[in-house]
Amino acid sequence: MILALNLQVIDWSTDFFIWLLRLVVAVICGLAIGIERTARSKEAGMRTHAIVCFAAALMMIISKYAFTDISEPFADGVRDADAARIAAQVISGIGFLGAGIIFYKRDLLHGLTTAAGVWATAGIGLAIGAGMVITGVVATAILLATQILLHRSIRFVRKNDHCLLRIKAKIESQETLDKINEVLKVKRVERFKTYNTDSGNIAEIDAISLDAWEPQDLYNATKDLTFIQSVEKLEES
Repeated sequence: MILALNLQVIDWSTDFFIWLLRLVVAVICGLAIGIERTARSKEAGMRTHAIVCFAAALMMIISKYAFTDISEPFADGVRDADAARIAAQVISGIGFLGAGIIFYKRDLLHGLTTAAGVWATAGIGLAIGAGMVITGVVATAILLATQILLHRSIRFVRKNDHCLLRIKAKIESQETLDKINEVLKVKRVERFKTYNTDSGNIAEIDAISLDAWEPQDLYNATKDLTFIQSVEKLEES
């Protein structure tokens, strides 16, 4: 009798394909978010976001439907299953993954946006797994728009992001160093190495700048400084 009731709980002719569709949509949404992160060479890329979104959707499907056969009225004497128990653990569990993405180096905080994106991707997966497919797709579009549009330099919201520059320059005097510090907005020098060449004293400087330089801006700022041989942007916050 119990076996017969269990078979009636889930309609495999329709439910299975609905769940499969939710998982596929979750993977697509995760890939879309991961593509944007991969394009910026971030720590978590397409595979990570796709797996997070897929796994969150799977956990939500399990949380909603896996215990229907032991819930009332199908199993006498068994307390109703908590449909939110497994899904709730995704919210806290994804924090461990995010903590592994964030790291602090040379006074620069890295990976915070990516970690927040992974957390949001898990939320999208939960929404899709719960059957809120349109909500999950719209949330994916909003998240992508936020990551793409707000990454641009918008003057009224732009803050002084930091970046690490590697500068190679011909040092002629203290005024040369002062000019480099002024133009490139140097906050602190991490490494300073000099060596003599036939053309004079050359310095290699790793310096933290108060500005997150875009390549074109960096070129415009240094093109007239003949004593600067090269400037390379290594890292940014």
